[in-house]
Amino acid sequence: MSRNYSPKNFLRKTPNTLLKRYFESRKLPLGIDWQKLEEADVEPVYEAILKLEQNDLIKVEKEFRQVNEMACAKGTQCLLEEGESPFHKLKLADQFEQMSDHYEKAMWMFLEHPKVFEIAESLYRMDSVGGWKHCGVYQGLEPKVEPEDLEKFAEKISEFYQKQGRGKHCHVENYLRQGPERHCYFAYPEDYARTELEYEDDVLKSVGIKPAFEVIFVYRPDTGIIETNAGGKADDVKKLQESFCQTILGLKKLPDATSRVFKLEKLKNNFPFPTNPKDGIQKVYLKMLQLELPGGRRRKITFEDGSNEKGQPIYQLIENALNQKSIPLDQVKVVKAKIQFQFEGINGKPGKTVTFDIAIPDRCTLKDDPLHQVAKKYLEEWGLMERFEIPPMPENDQDEVA
Repeated sequence: MSRNYSPKNFLRKTPNTLLKRYFESRKLPLGIDWQKLEEADVEPVYEAILKLEQNDLIKVEKEFRQVNEMACAKGTQCLLEEGESPFHKLKLADQFEQMSDHYEKAMWMFLEHPKVFEIAESLYRMDSVGGWKHCGVYQGLEPKVEPEDLEKFAEKISEFYQKQGRGKHCHVENYLRQGPERHCYFAYPEDYARTELEYEDDVLKSVGIKPAFEVIFVYRPDTGIIETNAGGKADDVKKLQESFCQTILGLKKLPDATSRVFKLEKLKNNFPFPTNPKDGIQKVYLKMLQLELPGGRRRKITFEDGSNEKGQPIYQLIENALNQKSIPLDQVKVVKAKIQFQFEGINGKPGKTVTFDIAIPDRCTLKDDPLHQVAKKYLEEWGLMERFEIPPMPENDQDEVA
């Protein structure tokens, strides 16, 4: 979800030295005496921006929105992750420590290290989306990363979407993330053309645009799992995954593997949610449990608790509300649950929470940021999520793709 953007709020929170540097780098003199301007005195800057040429004004707002989106804790985390990676080897932690807030960090990175900022933007979006689809392949494969490989993959994606009347053009970028190792591929196919209204010299006109949309592929060599974030039907996603296997992983086809499914029956009876102290988890709460009653899918009952009381009040609700003489607990099926991780605070600050839904057979709202990674790990450890059963890779199955 995009963060709210207000031009004056952005100017108020971004240091004047960085604003001055930004406009000078874009060769957009505002006619402002920056030395006499007080911090957070936004009116002179705002009024000067409004007097820019229309094209310059549009570009400034676009770039300010980019910086604003990254001016938060998760944005800073992605900037640190990419900047301090083996690819850039920047020493950012000490520099960030001296800066006032996330706005200063984001704008400084935007100006000082634009490529790092660009990649961190993609990682931030990746951490913010849900609805991932999973499939199992083989562990320890070497994904292809050369420009010609990315071009082949882009062509495959274009071929797929052109059957839907879009996707004539496509661009693919790849990045490597650590902790755990993830090979990430971001594809940007051309979407359906559309018309928007805009003002040009105070005249309202229709303008045709060809936007791009984003499709993300992630390969995890330690588990042999591909994660895909793409809209469309299950068969469409499977075809995209097969193209990824052929062009990037060098496989002849998408291997046959069992689908990842959730097994939620353990949650019927006061599940303890054991955790390791090293993960900094203060408490795990069961916030909601949906049960399917005997007699068909349409017969469901949902128990939900909004408190964070000690223990798991959901089980008390079930005991009070469900007549087990008429409907024994072993005859109902757990079809959906909401779980909340409460993490310990650091340096006197309140701990963060991660709340997510899981539903059979394979729906999960967890995303890809570090705290969500912790939750995913425990779903497997608790036996609530089956691991993929991936058959051994046949000999010579990973070949070069023509």
